[in-house]
Amino acid sequence: MNNFLWGVFPYICIVLFFVVPIVRMVFRPYSWSTRASGIFGRRLLGGASTLFHWGLVLLLAGHLFGLFGGLVGSESSVTAFFWLGIVGGFMVLVGSILMLWRRMTNSEVAAMSQFEDYAIHIFLIAIIAIALFQVLAHKIFGISYTASAWSASLWTFHPQPELMESSSLLTKWHVFLALCFFGYFPFTKLVHFWTFPVNYFVRPYQSMRTQKYRFQRHWEFAFRSDKSWLFYMLCLVAAGWIVAASMLGQPRMAGADSPTLELVDKNSGMIANGSGTWLMGYPLYVSQCARCHGIDGKGDGPGMHSPTFAALPRDLVHRNGHKGARYHFVSTDNGIASDDDLFRSIAFGLEGSGMPAFPDLTNEQILSLVDVLNEFRADGPQPGVALAVGEPPAASPAVLAKGAELWAANCVECHGADGSGGTKQIISWRQTGPESWEEIKPARLDRGDIKLGSSPKDLYTRITLGVPGAYGDSNLMFAFPQLTEDERWALVHHVREKILPKSVSSTD
Repeated sequence: MNNFLWGVFPYICIVLFFVVPIVRMVFRPYSWSTRASGIFGRRLLGGASTLFHWGLVLLLAGHLFGLFGGLVGSESSVTAFFWLGIVGGFMVLVGSILMLWRRMTNSEVAAMSQFEDYAIHIFLIAIIAIALFQVLAHKIFGISYTASAWSASLWTFHPQPELMESSSLLTKWHVFLALCFFGYFPFTKLVHFWTFPVNYFVRPYQSMRTQKYRFQRHWEFAFRSDKSWLFYMLCLVAAGWIVAASMLGQPRMAGADSPTLELVDKNSGMIANGSGTWLMGYPLYVSQCARCHGIDGKGDGPGMHSPTFAALPRDLVHRNGHKGARYHFVSTDNGIASDDDLFRSIAFGLEGSGMPAFPDLTNEQILSLVDVLNEFRADGPQPGVALAVGEPPAASPAVLAKGAELWAANCVECHGADGSGGTKQIISWRQTGPESWEEIKPARLDRGDIKLGSSPKDLYTRITLGVPGAYGDSNLMFAFPQLTEDERWALVHHVREKILPKSVSSTD
């Protein structure tokens, strides 16, 4: 379904958007009309129409800024998209609501209305309301980074539906409804957009054209008929499509371990594969990660303050003012994340933190992202030796009793007796703009809120090494290397048997 929605369905809508107007112009030229009803309810229509049409202009300009700015990693363009989208969105939303209200309450206009007159406004209200809610409530307008890479893959006829995987559900609904609207567009009176897209805003109140030229059957190129306007508009859009595709560059041939930040820089770095051409390395980072972690990896992306995050996005460059990011979920003896740790965090995400999983990215794509993260922390300390984890012993009654004893002695202060949370507050610190303190609450184990892995080996690793990343060089979660191997396994069994929900422990 994901491949159809973001790899096939967009092309269906695009074909309808461009082909149906030509068919309609040839076979149904008399249907090419706005069915104007301006003589009724003019007082309300004037302001509503002005807001509606000029708002659409701002939205179009804003989306162009957002798509191309996101593609080249221009934060200023994404910011322009934010403000143009906010202003234009509210203008179209208010104008559309007023126009729909007029159509429903004015008896003369209602008598002239058809189904499409209502459907157009319902589509637009839903599409824009979702977008505005995300921007203002969730603060994730940096999604233009993701959308730009995905739309670019459509332009070059190498669709990459996996690039939409990390988008939120509301974003997917926004894009899906917009695609549906584009597919429905040429079947409605809005088709007049093709023939008077520019001079509509400066034309006289009544525009006169002779019937001789308006409905002539042959094509002409002197701007005397709707056919002329349609031809030039199609040529203009086609030229824009070609220019946009040429800006993306050609796929870069590279191995799975080579597309790093230094190699790819901010050009169109792609890798050819047997099943298609996939975005790799830094361009993939920009499309999937920069909206939260920032273009330069400093954790200051446009969506850094979104309330959907339990904590601020990770600074991928610094650790407590020094070079080298400090990651939380590691498996090495010195607390520095290995490539395997980074791979797991990207592939599976961090449950409950706001960091999504990326199950649709290939192993090669995730490895290329790991290369980018390694470039960000190139001057920092290197990972140590990975912890060797053996097979867990059986969970006998004696082992469970020992685990309960160890839990009461070592874990209750932070996690609580039943895993619902204790009294201890844990403080983290990040450097990026401005410097800020964060209170990180211990995981609610009674609800299964484990960010990365609840298998016996995952829990053993976390108990042994803790969770680094608090202020200074301390840990968010204490490490327990002083416990014997058997004692750590006893704690693991107690957590899985007595603390975690059965729905979590039984699935590992």
